[in-house]
Amino acid sequence: MFWNLVAVNYERYHLHHLAKIGVLILYSFLGAGLFILCEAEHEKMTKNEDNMRILRTSIAAKQLFVQRLQNMFQTFNTTSEFSETKLRRVLSEYDAAMGITIDSKMETRWDIWGGLYYAGTIYTTIGYGDLAAVTIWGRVCTMLYAMIGIPIVINILNDWGNMLFYFVDHFWQNIGRPWVQKMQARLRRRKVQSLEEGSIDKTPLMETSSTQSNPDGTRPIPLLLVLIVLFFWMTQCVAYFAYFENWTFFESVYFFFISMTTIGFGDFTPNHSVAVGGIVFILGGLSVVSMCINVIQMQLEYLFNQIVQRIENDFKTTLSVAAEESRKKSIGVSEFGSIDPSKKKTMRTEGDVATKYSENMEMGNKLLMRFMSNHQKKMLNEKFDERAKMRNSGTQTTSQIKVASVQTADRYEQTWDEDPEEAQPKSRINTRRLYIYNTGE
Repeated sequence: MFWNLVAVNYERYHLHHLAKIGVLILYSFLGAGLFILCEAEHEKMTKNEDNMRILRTSIAAKQLFVQRLQNMFQTFNTTSEFSETKLRRVLSEYDAAMGITIDSKMETRWDIWGGLYYAGTIYTTIGYGDLAAVTIWGRVCTMLYAMIGIPIVINILNDWGNMLFYFVDHFWQNIGRPWVQKMQARLRRRKVQSLEEGSIDKTPLMETSSTQSNPDGTRPIPLLLVLIVLFFWMTQCVAYFAYFENWTFFESVYFFFISMTTIGFGDFTPNHSVAVGGIVFILGGLSVVSMCINVIQMQLEYLFNQIVQRIENDFKTTLSVAAEESRKKSIGVSEFGSIDPSKKKTMRTEGDVATKYSENMEMGNKLLMRFMSNHQKKMLNEKFDERAKMRNSGTQTTSQIKVASVQTADRYEQTWDEDPEEAQPKSRINTRRLYIYNTGE
């Protein structure tokens, strides 16, 4: 009973989104602890050895310098006071000014922030390179950690992208789209009021046929709105790094771009504590990019459906006009519904059906049409060829039926007139056989 209640509430409140975030957090801390265990002690030993080496080298160099200086004083028989203590103090200050110092605190980079930072650079595949495993076990754990962590992050990015898409789509359908429609209605009324005579409707494809292909009036999220969301998120990330790292605006933009594209040169690296918070912003940016890809795919599907609907509408319009022309003629074949082979060939060579139907689209939709796959373009060409064949065969069949019916009527009249004086039968039922020829397909 308890677990059934948990399962019901888990699905009702969509807790799987929080569960994935919790898994990522636990996995990050698990990786941080694992890498600290493998690398921290080794780093302390390495630092201790480096300090001892620097100390021995410094003492030996200072001792040799002092001995040579004493020999110089004794050689020239100078009476100046020679103080070895003051000289060593001056040499120590010189080393400090040159950056040759001994790390007496023995601070290690493999603390909790360093572990989280290293784990984040692994499963995001950024890999700045400023912090890396050195030991054999550390490198083995890095490979295993990446094999498990990268699929987890890909799944989480897909989930976050779907969540962002849902929120942005909800905002667009309930707030953004009604507002845009109101503004378009106002502009249309102003345009109508400013024109004294009627104007020709030059509405692009996406506006004229949207109500036909979408009865509920819904349309995909505009790509411009998604770009605005991406720009807003990028601004937040840039402000975050510029504030905590005292970077310039260009340095922050450069670091965020290099990080979000997972290039990760490592020439700019923030403090580990700041970088852990920055990883959250970077994951959010990758989710927004994932949402952009989904929106582009939906826009392409929407354009594909629009072109298919236009092909269907053109087919129906041509058939209706051809039927109207055929009713006006008693004999003969109507040529209105047929397609000129030269025109069809020209339409093919100019860029196929997709290019032909995209001529009246908006500039943004024309750019999106360049990303349409060859498979979708091939489907549009096949759809157009199929409708073209049906259009020709339907027109020719209707005309052939009419011609055949006229010829049958002539034969019937000739047969009727050959025996005009034949005696009438007693029955009122006409015994002549009337043949009906059906020549239609």
